[in-house]
Amino acid sequence: MRKIVSLFTGWLLLFGCFSTMAQQPGEKAGPAGTGTIYGKLLDAQTGKPIEYASVALLRPDSSVQTGMLSKTNGDFRFENIALNKYILKINFIGYETIYKNAVLSPKANSIDVGNFKLKPNVKSLAAVNVVGEKPAFTMAIDKRVFNVEKNLASIGGTATDVLKQVPSVNVDIDGNVTVRNGTPTIFIDGRPSTLTLDQIPADAIQNIEVVTNPSAKYDAEGMSGILNIVLKKNKKAGINGSVNAGGSSLGSTNGGIDFNLRQEKFNFFINYNFRNRKSPMNSRLYRKNIGADTTTYTEQLESGDFYRKFQTGRIGFDWFIDNRNTITLSENITGGNFNKYFDQTVNELDVHQQRVRYGTGIDNTLNGFRNYTTQLGFKHTFAKEGEELTADFTYNYATGDNGSNYSLQYYDLSGKPIYDPRKPELRNGSGEGTTIYLTAQVDYVKPLTEKSKLEMGLRSNTRKFDNYTNTFGQNYPSGDFVLDSALSNSYHYQEQINAGYVSYTGAKDNFGYQVGLRAEQSNYDGETRLGQKSAYKISYPVSFFPSIFLSQKFKGDHELQLNYSRRIRRPWFRDLLPTIDYSGQSASTGNPDLKPEFTNSFELSYLKDFNHQHNLLVSLYYRNTDNAITDFYVDTTLTLNGQAQPVVLSYPINASTRNSYGAEFTLRSQLTKAWDLTTNVNLAQTKINATGNGNNLSNQGFTWFGKLNSNTKLPWNLTLQVSAEYESRQILPQGERKAKWSADAAIKKDMLKNKALSISLGINDIFNTDRNLSYTSTAFSEQENYRKRASRELRLNAAWRFGKMDTNLFKRKNNRPKDNNGDMNGGDNY
Repeated sequence: MRKIVSLFTGWLLLFGCFSTMAQQPGEKAGPAGTGTIYGKLLDAQTGKPIEYASVALLRPDSSVQTGMLSKTNGDFRFENIALNKYILKINFIGYETIYKNAVLSPKANSIDVGNFKLKPNVKSLAAVNVVGEKPAFTMAIDKRVFNVEKNLASIGGTATDVLKQVPSVNVDIDGNVTVRNGTPTIFIDGRPSTLTLDQIPADAIQNIEVVTNPSAKYDAEGMSGILNIVLKKNKKAGINGSVNAGGSSLGSTNGGIDFNLRQEKFNFFINYNFRNRKSPMNSRLYRKNIGADTTTYTEQLESGDFYRKFQTGRIGFDWFIDNRNTITLSENITGGNFNKYFDQTVNELDVHQQRVRYGTGIDNTLNGFRNYTTQLGFKHTFAKEGEELTADFTYNYATGDNGSNYSLQYYDLSGKPIYDPRKPELRNGSGEGTTIYLTAQVDYVKPLTEKSKLEMGLRSNTRKFDNYTNTFGQNYPSGDFVLDSALSNSYHYQEQINAGYVSYTGAKDNFGYQVGLRAEQSNYDGETRLGQKSAYKISYPVSFFPSIFLSQKFKGDHELQLNYSRRIRRPWFRDLLPTIDYSGQSASTGNPDLKPEFTNSFELSYLKDFNHQHNLLVSLYYRNTDNAITDFYVDTTLTLNGQAQPVVLSYPINASTRNSYGAEFTLRSQLTKAWDLTTNVNLAQTKINATGNGNNLSNQGFTWFGKLNSNTKLPWNLTLQVSAEYESRQILPQGERKAKWSADAAIKKDMLKNKALSISLGINDIFNTDRNLSYTSTAFSEQENYRKRASRELRLNAAWRFGKMDTNLFKRKNNRPKDNNGDMNGGDNY
């Protein structure tokens, strides 16, 4: 309670400081008899700042006193102006000219003339043809942005499909994401979420931001930086939106609608998407069992279908209180079922790898989920360029239910049921759980000079997880079903992470620097409430995470940056959960003694622009990790329903160190007006030092990863996109994962006026090569694990966009005739 009160008090003090700074702008006193006139220019339809508009200060006789161009954020400012009456004249190509009177006097020598809303000049805009569009991939020296709207291969898919197309990002068939061979932190709109990647429709995503070495402003969580999934939110004036639908060769279907309405001070948005995906899957686990007297072999085969059915909806509004204050409120609701129906066969073989018996059965799992996310945000921009205050609160509430059915009956080679040495297994289970995730944050940016600024902020994350699963197994020969405590659990977990940061940015000529310090304090507690009850409570003291960024810009559009940051990876609650997940011949569990890992991350980057046609980004990086979290495999025997089951059990441990260094090359080339190509290659050397049960499990190896994205505009409004990726073998502490590769292609046809209708046809994993193949060795076993989804899939999708640009949507219409310019009063002119 004391920590919560302290945190709340700190928030109040920070808000108080912000309020004081907002009320005392700190104007510099000018010469006697002079004053200041300042204001801001905004587009009346979009509310966005207008840059490079002409602002002239005229004397009462209309002669020019002085003038300037508006800045990037729309601000203009005239200082040391003689006290007098003036006329402001504001004009810009495509907008109506505005005049406004301003009077400087001894009592009012500093005048804020407010925000000017420039209205488009319909006559002058009629002849303007805008042909520019956002590129599919943009690079900065500290961040890369992938425009999902330009990606065709992921249409109709999920966030997992999108990330497979993003340069620098690697995704395996289970949806596990890595960047530069490390695990990043994944945010949605800059905040943590209880949603999984497979629960986010691709059509709801605007872009993906990749930050490989974040500054102190960002969460310190994530060994390989941050992936931020930015959801779509339309702010165009009037009514607009889109409708989409599609299907695939595997029987998957998808559809959705996106609707937006904006008028003056309010922007309302709502969207809905559904997905029904079917993915056939198969796996093979082949294990050599090394005994004291003999060697045997076990082969487990599984095949079946994985069904993912879910719906997601988002509704919200923006209230533009004035041009410097905005409140945003949104609600996201997602629900569905992810179910697996697998048939399994287990073959037991002798020392000569000849089958001596076999077993058949099922291994089905059912998972339902509901997720509710509420976000409330506030943004205030000050009259001074770059000064702003933001605050937001995110509430995630998720519920889930699960069920399982498992059976395995052994037979002799003639097909007759046998009960020795393995008795029949028959189990079923059910359970449910809830997760609550709260995030509150406030950030403030204060420019000090034209080339320096101060940033600071506070954040608090709280997560609570409660879950239970009851698994009942049939005892033999009685036939009674009893609770199997080894496969059942009742678990509570809670964590709280409090953080604050301060960052200073400065520059001298073309040399820039940023120094920052982040402080984070965390608490964890967990409790098992079934079987062998246990509890733990971990309180990590305040840890400091410094960051330093140095950059030098050179003539000829190129830049060099050297940066350092300290990172942390905290154990996920499933890493700590001391319950067993059993499937056939293998099992996994958590480790409550697991500690967080800390990484020192260094990066040297060089960015060069060649005639605005080729952009090259080269990064050299080095990461040193202490207490590295990695999986450990051990041979053990589980007692399930009264009978012993030999298995290979995996659980996470803290290795001593992990060292990784490498180089990444990203080249985006506009080869012709119609063809752009993005190439990404990552080379890395990794060494892991780990010990377990007195064994040295150190391993090292060289890996590389490559990705290619090609976009070509063809005649007849056609667009062709081809992408491919290759991943070399990956080292593991006790083995390796084999290399893999895949390729995707898609073509889109734009039709109707203004390309309002688009039809796309895509094929994923053209050569059907995407799979996972790994080898693991322990003291008493050697194991090969092959797993594959039916990833080759043909997708057909259609999207129709609609909208009218109307800034007077709700104003009363009148029936006056058109004026001489052909304009209709009352907002009827679209």
